[in-house]
Amino acid sequence: MPGFRPRALKPPARLRFAERLAGHSRPLPLFQDLAYGNLGAVQSHRQAASGSINKIVQVPGAIVACAAASGGHADYSDEDREAPLPSDNNAGTMVVLHQGRCHVVDAHCIGHGVSAKKYYTVNDVLFNPLNPEQFISTGNDCQVQLWQLPKVDEMEMSESITSAPFMMNSMTFGDVTQDLVHSSDGVNIAVSCRDGTVSVFKTMDLFTSFTWSRTMPPPDPETKLHVAPPDVDHAAGTVLWGRGPTERFMYTSSEAHDSDGEGKDKGFHRAHDISRGRVLFSFSAKESGDAGAVSPDGSTYVLITCGENNQHPMRLYDIARKSGHSVVKTTLDPSASQAATFEATTAAFSSDGRLLAVARSDNAVHMYDIRALTKGPLARFKHEELDAVGSAGYGAVHACWVEGRDRRRVGIISGGNDGCVRVWDPLIASSEKSQGKVLARTEFDVAYFAMGDMWAGEKPLVLGHCGGGLYVYDHLDGDGLPIC
Repeated sequence: MPGFRPRALKPPARLRFAERLAGHSRPLPLFQDLAYGNLGAVQSHRQAASGSINKIVQVPGAIVACAAASGGHADYSDEDREAPLPSDNNAGTMVVLHQGRCHVVDAHCIGHGVSAKKYYTVNDVLFNPLNPEQFISTGNDCQVQLWQLPKVDEMEMSESITSAPFMMNSMTFGDVTQDLVHSSDGVNIAVSCRDGTVSVFKTMDLFTSFTWSRTMPPPDPETKLHVAPPDVDHAAGTVLWGRGPTERFMYTSSEAHDSDGEGKDKGFHRAHDISRGRVLFSFSAKESGDAGAVSPDGSTYVLITCGENNQHPMRLYDIARKSGHSVVKTTLDPSASQAATFEATTAAFSSDGRLLAVARSDNAVHMYDIRALTKGPLARFKHEELDAVGSAGYGAVHACWVEGRDRRRVGIISGGNDGCVRVWDPLIASSEKSQGKVLARTEFDVAYFAMGDMWAGEKPLVLGHCGGGLYVYDHLDGDGLPIC
């Protein structure tokens, strides 16, 4: 009809519906998507531990933290053993939160004098990957100790649950026991040692109490590895298991005992075949070990080292092909803070293996695309600087990845010496005010934190600081009560 102009029609219903589907609407910021704004402290233990928190691990219903002790160093001579203890060498090197109760456990300690005890620093803790009611610890007393949580009848969980974890057994090593790492299938547990050895045990042999007792010799390791030649005075540094096609292999780095002495910048980096108990190959890096990470598919190994003039090379290795020659090599950015030197404290792959987060002691966290390592960081995130008063701190001590609810968006969680655990969203510009939102804040430097899977019954966040405080966070409803 002349002059007729039809009205604008609405889009078909199927298109209007599609606009509301995931991927067609503007995504929520990661902090909001994960409901981190509803996170609050549900347990606060301000001085539960004896010193700075070294490690936190958790399973549904239980959290274990280990800590440093004043004067809790190893005893290498009679003079060390007989030296007076500091007045603040107290219990608190191991704290266990179990079924809502806080237990300060007498771990890694010996009698000292007539009535006193010496508490040694506890370096690491790890839950039995095959039985979450048991865990293992290492300490400066050169021991590995195995622990059992009290048995709790699910039908009778009440205020009457007061019994603390008890030690099942202990093993003495030739030097300070350091890190604990288990294989991807949980069948093996490795114990690294200051003397440069890594002992690999069958998990079942360690935790099956009726196979050995305090009156019988402990089980021998399946394999004992050396991270450096016998004539080199190096300690075990980074120890990592492979995954998938490399799950029977282990990747180790060495570090000089004297960080200021001759050869302090030298290191040895090896791949070991655990099933055969031998060195598979050596990596091309020659500097001292800093940090490392194995990709989720077990095909790639990133090794960060520290060399002369505080240079930090980062190399990418194709371990699926058992190659010790780096595929790509680059160097970490120099420190932009007042610190003249720094170290890489943590390296972590995203779940798809494409992105790498590197936490640094200069309070920074850098994100890389491993397909373009030589182009430098994709993003540079920075915790706030310390106030004028206070020590230099340890910087960003830990970092891990989180995923949005649709599992397509990722972010980095890190803790720094500004006392904050922060969320970094790669889709937000580093200069945006919403970048690095505070997830939790404490009055001391963050020493360690552990993120948990709340769908599996774990707590979303457990935070430990350098003053010995331990805090548990959970999602809260509008009345400030935990969401069950």
